[in-house]
Amino acid sequence: MSDNSRLSGFFNLSVPVRQNVIRARVNLTENDLATMTRGGLTLDLANRLIENVIGLHGIPLGIAANFLINGRDYLIPMAIEEPSVVAAASHIAKLVRDPSSRSGGGFIASADAPMMIGQVQVLVNDVDAAREKILAERRRMQNPR
Repeated sequence: MSDNSRLSGFFNLSVPVRQNVIRARVNLTENDLATMTRGGLTLDLANRLIENVIGLHGIPLGIAANFLINGRDYLIPMAIEEPSVVAAASHIAKLVRDPSSRSGGGFIASADAPMMIGQVQVLVNDVDAAREKILAERRRMQNPR
């Protein structure tokens, strides 16, 4: 797996090839990929998440590449139907990551202390494996290279 967010020529690849590149880059399983490509929600589940559900709305999921944030590379998932937004985000991230740019090589981000609590529902088939992945990522985030 490469930790670099550069995906030169990614837009020229077919969708299945892009999926394979991302799957290999971030260690996705076939099940992870299937979850991302089938929409993820049933009407019954959507109805339990919010009130007044009448349907589901699927939009494309793309990857914005080239992001260097606080010295670390990121591939940014973007669910959007607006043309060129993912390409524009990837392009500006490529410009900003250049060490000779005014930002000095990437984005710098910080956050104030949280003021709210959020809730996210994640559907998994194997709770133990999911827990181990989350804990492994926590350890990785606490000990950056």
